[in-house]
Amino acid sequence: MNQILHPLPCERLQERAFWAQGIGQTLAKEYGKSTDDLPDDLQQYFEPTDLSSVQISQTDMNRLWHAAGNLAQDDCFGLKMGQNYRSNTLKVLGLAAVSSATVGDALQRVIRFFSVFSTQVQLYSVEDDQHITVYFQPRGTPHPMHMEALLSHCKHIWDALGPATSSMVLETRLIGDHERTRTTCENIFGKRIRPGSKRVAVKFNRHMMNTPLPAADAFLVKRLDATLEDMLGAVPNIDFAEQVKQRIRVLVSEREVSEDLVATPFNMSPRHLRRKLSETQTTYEKLLDEVRMELAIRLIQDGKLNLGRIAFELGFLDPSSFTRAFRRWTGMSPTAFRSQSRQGGSVTA
Repeated sequence: MNQILHPLPCERLQERAFWAQGIGQTLAKEYGKSTDDLPDDLQQYFEPTDLSSVQISQTDMNRLWHAAGNLAQDDCFGLKMGQNYRSNTLKVLGLAAVSSATVGDALQRVIRFFSVFSTQVQLYSVEDDQHITVYFQPRGTPHPMHMEALLSHCKHIWDALGPATSSMVLETRLIGDHERTRTTCENIFGKRIRPGSKRVAVKFNRHMMNTPLPAADAFLVKRLDATLEDMLGAVPNIDFAEQVKQRIRVLVSEREVSEDLVATPFNMSPRHLRRKLSETQTTYEKLLDEVRMELAIRLIQDGKLNLGRIAFELGFLDPSSFTRAFRRWTGMSPTAFRSQSRQGGSVTA
């Protein structure tokens, strides 16, 4: 296995339990493996009951991906899960897409309602004269296999739009190093893949956005939109906490972070900031800790700065304070983490 499991910081990010059921079904059907071999405290997510309202924290979701990937011994486990399992939620989102008037309408509908399918990413698009590129922006620290499963799930939607859209997708970008498994990736996405990308994304042919869809159904899509809006309203709202995290990232990069400076652009006092964050089940201190951890992992894996400089960039008073924090985050020292990352080994929290 060459996947590196990042530490698991984000308890407030909740994913729906059908993801666990999909992982379990894929292990059984594709690999002949039993979920009994997964961690005992995650077994509740494989009960043969209606778990449609059950939520899994990102922490446990990542643990589950890591354990399942190790059990399957397949770097493409996430891609294959997305290819072979389709939840009812994805079917509803896909039906809304194919019922749209044009390809462009379908794409915007998927971007708009994607959070009902997964809370782990936010989709946004960037346009130029020739292309529309849809980026899968992570929320928190989702497991790389989860990101890849989202891509291959979306492939079901692109394929369903009709034969006239076969040349719609110009490129699919994967963050994993899939040179050894390129054939598998090409079997799923076609020849137009770019492994080892910095961000997960799909590039579309902009000139096809006005292509009419053969299954367009204005009567149905209006009612599906209402249903999806209702489902979107039931998704836990963590947007404010994520906005605060982004503000903290900026201030950490400028090496000048404080609660007062974080609160300023939101036009609120530090006390009001704390109250608002408590509504999303987090605190300023937890968000600052998450940002420092995420940046520490990225900077160590980039390998461009020594550990002393990384400690300084993140605002630690001395390298020993940084080492203690990193051990708390990951269970290992920064030196050991860097060594294991270079070797391509699995890093567990």
